[in-house]
Amino acid sequence: MQSFDLLESRGLMEDIFHELRSILSSILSSVELIELYGSINGNGQHGEKTAASSKITRQAGAIKSQVIELEFQLQNIRLLQHILDKTFEPKKHLTSVGFFIRNFIHEEPYDALFGNTAELQMNKEHTDAYIDEFLIRQLVLNMFFWMMKNSPTNQQPRLSFIFEEDHFEIRGGFSANAAGYFFPVYAAKSCGNGNGRGNLHFETELLNQRIYYLISYIVDLHEGSFDINLEAEKNVEIQVKIPYKPSYLL
Repeated sequence: MQSFDLLESRGLMEDIFHELRSILSSILSSVELIELYGSINGNGQHGEKTAASSKITRQAGAIKSQVIELEFQLQNIRLLQHILDKTFEPKKHLTSVGFFIRNFIHEEPYDALFGNTAELQMNKEHTDAYIDEFLIRQLVLNMFFWMMKNSPTNQQPRLSFIFEEDHFEIRGGFSANAAGYFFPVYAAKSCGNGNGRGNLHFETELLNQRIYYLISYIVDLHEGSFDINLEAEKNVEIQVKIPYKPSYLL
């Protein structure tokens, strides 16, 4: 009788991961068909959407967002597994970051997810950088869903990609006031350096979420910087800066 040792089966995680991704792809395709059905069959006498059609569209949109989040969280698990097993190797290539980001935020299904909340600010013509495209995607999605969870209901967070002379920035934020949170004048700033001060429960929760470890890890691999600023009585802002060329290539 053949013996099977689970601990020696390192490929099992990959097999399960691919099976789950296939399931999610099927769910996403089904939701898109439901959306199409609602748009074709949901028009009233004057071409206006019926209440039932609008509800189908909203529910389908919510399901799509959840499927996208589940898929990228699975990618997080896969990434963390490789890091813990010490088998992870970043695959950096010289990439036109502006072109890559533009394609990413406008491709399906992310185009509908980001909507009109994502913008590009091109202050430099050539934006070539040594990056791992998969990791940058995970970085952006982690930032976006983190903001979605901490933003007030029905309010989309802001997401900007800014291309400066020697680095590019990924900047996101939401209105703390709109969320019903209040930060005193001494609110914590720059949680990346741990020098913040403040005593509100939300502030404490915000500055101690474990997802920051993964975001910081990805940023460090690209020799960048990562900060979160809580502006008094105003906004919560998360900012990532990544140089176009790592120091050892300068």
